[in-house]
Amino acid sequence: MPEGDWRSRAVTGDDWVARARALAPLTEKYRDEGEAKRQLPQKLFEGMRDAGLFHLWVPRAYGGAEVDLATKVRVTEEVSRQDGAAGWNVMIGGNTAILWGFMNEAVARGIFADDPNSVIAGTILATHGRAKKVPGGYRINGKWPLASGCHHANWMVTACFIFDDDGKPKIGPDGQPEPHAFFVPIADCEILDTWYSAGLRGTGSTHFQCTDIFVPDDREFASIGAPPVQKGPLYSTQIPNIWGPNVAAVALGIARDAIESFIRLATEKKPSRMNSLLAQQDVVQNKVGEAEGLLRSGRAFMMETIDAMWQRLSAGKPVPMELAAENRLACSTAVQQAIKATDLMFGAAGATSIYATSRLERCFRDVHMVSQHGVVGPTNIMFAGRSMLGLTPEGAFPPGR
Repeated sequence: MPEGDWRSRAVTGDDWVARARALAPLTEKYRDEGEAKRQLPQKLFEGMRDAGLFHLWVPRAYGGAEVDLATKVRVTEEVSRQDGAAGWNVMIGGNTAILWGFMNEAVARGIFADDPNSVIAGTILATHGRAKKVPGGYRINGKWPLASGCHHANWMVTACFIFDDDGKPKIGPDGQPEPHAFFVPIADCEILDTWYSAGLRGTGSTHFQCTDIFVPDDREFASIGAPPVQKGPLYSTQIPNIWGPNVAAVALGIARDAIESFIRLATEKKPSRMNSLLAQQDVVQNKVGEAEGLLRSGRAFMMETIDAMWQRLSAGKPVPMELAAENRLACSTAVQQAIKATDLMFGAAGATSIYATSRLERCFRDVHMVSQHGVVGPTNIMFAGRSMLGLTPEGAFPPGR
C-alpha cells in the first residue's frame, strides 16, 4: 500500500478492520522474528504504518484518522489475533497517540508538517523522572520502563515530577505531587536493552532514559486533569476510559487465535493410544464450547459499555463515575475471560501446546501478560464493586475532564 494512501479517502470502521486483516500474511511472515529480536520487525512496522494503523487516534487536525473507540478496538483485536505482540504495538500506538490531543497545537502541527507519519511512544503512568523549571522550559532526567514501540517512534513522552530549587515537588490540587508529561524527540533518548519477558516479547517494551535534556514549555502538560487542546470525544474524558478497552482488545484477539489454532489442531491430531481425533472427543467439544462462550460474553459486555460511553462523549456529555466503573469492570472481565478461554485451549491440546513451535504456547504466554497492565488488571473489579455499593473508589477514577 503506498505511503499515505489511507489519508486519500474516508474509510468506515469495517474498512479499517479489513486493512488490518489484509496484513495477516505480513504478520505471519515476521512474528517469529519479532519474538527473537524482542521488538516489532521493521518491515512489519512499515506495513502497519503505511496502512494507517498507528494514526487511528491521531487528531484529524494533524492528518490522523481519529476513529471511534469501537473501530480502534476491532482493529487492535484483529491484529492481536494474528500475533499478540504485533497487536500490542498497534494498541500502544493508539493509546499514546491520544496524547497528541493535549500537546500545544502549533507545536503538534509543526511536527506533523515535517513528518506526517510521526509515531509516539513512552509513558505518562510511570513517574520515574525529575524535571526542574528553567527559563523557557525544563531540564529533565529519568529512566522509564515499558516503552512499547520505542524502536520505531519519532517522539517519546516521559512522566516527571517537577521539583523546585529546594528539591520540593510541585503539588497538585489533590495535595499530592503532580505528575507532568513531556514530549521528547527520540534523538534525546537512550533506549536500553532490558526487555526480557515471559510473553509479548516482540513488543520492544524496554526502558529508555533521558539525561539532563531541555524541553520547551510548549511540550509539557499535566498528566492528570490537563484540559485537552483537541475537542473530539477521544480527548474529552479520562484517559483510562479510552485506554482500557484498547488494551483488553489485545487479550480478546489472542484468545481468538488460541481457539482457532486449537480447532485446526483438533481436526488433525489423533492422541496416542486413541482411535479418534481430538475433535471427536466429548471433553474436547465441551472445552471448545466453554472457551467460545467465555470469550464472546466478555467481549459483549465490553462492547456494551463502549457503546454507552461513546454515545455520551459524542453528545458532548461527561462519562459519569458509575459508567466509568462499569467500563473498567468490563475491560478487566474481558481480559480474565480471554485468559480462561486460552488456558482451556492450551490444556486441551496436551503435550503439543508446550513446545515453542505451537501457536498455543505463544498465546498462553502472551495473554497472561495483558492482565499485568493496570487499566485492565483485576483491581478494577474491586473498584467497580465499590462503585456499585455506593462507595467512592478513591484513587481509581481521578476527576474527569
